Parts: sequence; structure tokens; C-alpha cells
Amino acid sequence: MEETKSCLFCYALDGQGSGRAADLSSVAPGDTRLIWIHLNGRHPDAKKFLRDQLHLDPLIAKSLLAEETRPRLEEIGQNALIILRGINFNPGPTPEDLVSIRLWISQNLIVSVGRRKSRAIADIDDRIRQNRGPKRVGEFIAMLCSSLNDGIEPAILELEVNIDKLEEISLENPDAYLRNDIATMRKQATLFRRHMSPQRDAINRMQISQQGWLLAADKWFMQDNSDRILRFLEDLDAIRERSQILQDELYSALSSKLNKNLYVLSVITAIFMPLSFLSGLLGMNVEGIPGAKSPFAFAVVCGITVLIVTAQLALFKRLKWI
Repeated sequence: MEETKSCLFCYALDGQGSGRAADLSSVAPGDTRLIWIHLNGRHPDAKKFLRDQLHLDPLIAKSLLAEETRPRLEEIGQNALIILRGINFNPGPTPEDLVSIRLWISQNLIVSVGRRKSRAIADIDDRIRQNRGPKRVGEFIAMLCSSLNDGIEPAILELEVNIDKLEEISLENPDAYLRNDIATMRKQATLFRRHMSPQRDAINRMQISQQGWLLAADKWFMQDNSDRILRFLEDLDAIRERSQILQDELYSALSSKLNKNLYVLSVITAIFMPLSFLSGLLGMNVEGIPGAKSPFAFAVVCGITVLIVTAQLALFKRLKWI
């Protein structure tokens, strides 16, 4: 987002899906034109514009410019403060680091504020340039929600594909390194859900709102967007549950593998313990060691060792230890 500009664009919409650039200084409360202003929330002049030109309440201006926000809808008279979240397509951050879009809505005025670039906002900008933009305030909100959902859907689908791959890998070769991948997957699903749930609540509230700028057709589109988010939430819950099951199965497989290795070591120890005792006994530096002067003593000891090992293996097999 360009740090040198407080207003990224300002449109006077014609109600037919198109619009023309408008002078920001000419915009004022009660303007009869349908105006859409998109502000750079990082620029200091954005606060000045909201306070001095639109005369917004300081608390509303603070909500529009805050660094950390959660999706919500607050109706103030015939106006509304709407905060939504969408996928962050900017280079660097991960998709679950969602971009916040803040809206101040009135009968003929749409003020959107973003601290980072939003593909959904850019999409509406492109639609207006192509004469396919929103014709009214309610349609703008519905179009924005739909565009946000269009961006979220592929990200959740990618999570589902990744969890499928992890399940296949875990079945073929359960390894400890998978724990980090599973934990990352679960974290991503949790972060997505943390914002999607209140976003659906905000959209549901729009469906029952009595604001004059929300028509029945707009509310129908809101219902469709709400249903899509509900499916997202169900998919995210399924991903979290599958991650937990996969993690439990991985821990079980790793524990079984460790126990098997310990068992093998225990059997080896049991075999060599009497042999070590025998070799230690015959290796004492005292008089009277049997066969100390016999040239066949070593062969006899080796034979005894083989007999002991054979007897142990037979016993272990009979006891079904091996």
C-alpha cells in the first residue's frame, strides 16, 4: 500500500455499475452522490480526513484506524461500522494472516479503510472500471463479502489437500518430523476459524438489519455469503479434528516403534548378560582358573558360550519373547 497517499481512490458511483473519480475535498456528510472512498489507514492524513471532513465520532475513527480488529457490525443510527477480514495475498505473510477491511456506511457514503493491500477492494475497483461495479451501498457490501469468500475458499481447500498428504505420509512412514507439520496445520485452521466465526455473525446481523440501504436482494446475497462461511467453518473444524486424530496416531506409531526398539535392546542385553558374567569370571587374575594352562580351553569356552546362547534363544522362543 502506498504510504505517500492517504486516499487511494475516490469514486462517485453512477448507480449503473460504473463511476468516475471524485475530488476528495468535495466530499461532505449529506452528499447526495453515492461516494466510495478508500483510505490508507497507515497515513496520518486519514485520521484528519475522518475527523475534520466527515466529522466522525473519535471512537468510530479509532475503530477504523486500529491496528488490531475483529470482524463485527455496529449500527449507529442510520449508519454502520463494519469490519471484515480477507486473505492476505501480499508477499511474505502466510494466508492465515488475514487482512482487515474496515467500512463506515451511510445512505450515500462508503468509506473503506485498509492498512494493507486487499485483493477484494482491488477487485471492486476493477469492476467499476469495467462498468460491472456495485449499483448501491448494499450491493457494494454483498460484492465485497463475496470477493472475500472467493479468496478464502482456495486457502481452506489447500489446507484440506495438505492434511490429505500428511495422512498418506503418516500411514506410509510415520516419522517425528511430521509433528511440526501437523501442529502448523492445526494452528492455521485455528487462526482461520478465529476470524471466520465472528465474520459470519456480522453478516448474519446484516440480514436482520433494518437499514434503508440494505435491500431484500442484498440480504439474499448476505445469506449466500453466510452459508459459504458456515461451510468454511465446518471444513476448518474437520481439519482440526483430523489433525488431532493424525497427531494421536503418529504419537501411537512412534511410541510403538520406540517400544519395539527397547524390546530388541532388552533381548540383546538378556542374551549377553550371562556371557559377560562368564567372561568376567574366567578373566579374574587369580590362581585356579579352570583350563588356564590347557591349549583347548578357549575352544571349550566358545562352545559353552554357543550352548548358552542357543539355550537362551530356545527359551525366549518358547516364552514367545521373540
